[in-house]
Amino acid sequence: MAKCEMVVGYLVPHRCENPALGTCAKCGRGFCDEHTNATKEGRICLACQQGLDMPVALPIAAATFTAADMMLFGSTSSVNDNDTDDMFSDLS
Repeated sequence: MAKCEMVVGYLVPHRCENPALGTCAKCGRGFCDEHTNATKEGRICLACQQGLDMPVALPIAAATFTAADMMLFGSTSSVNDNDTDDMFSDLS
């Protein structure tokens, strides 16, 4: 099942872990129930409601994200969790 495409987290931005329950009527991205609202036009994601081009829950942070940042947020599943040479601590 596809996951929500919203980027969440202020200090450590990452993709939402919730399953996508539908798509945004404006941008067509998949979003969970937490990151959409019902409108007359259909289910609209929080990013579209805030007038953002990128699927980011925090508009103040979205202004600084580049396309490369967005690709990085989506690639977190490629990180090896069993790697013993950690540069960063696991904050989860």
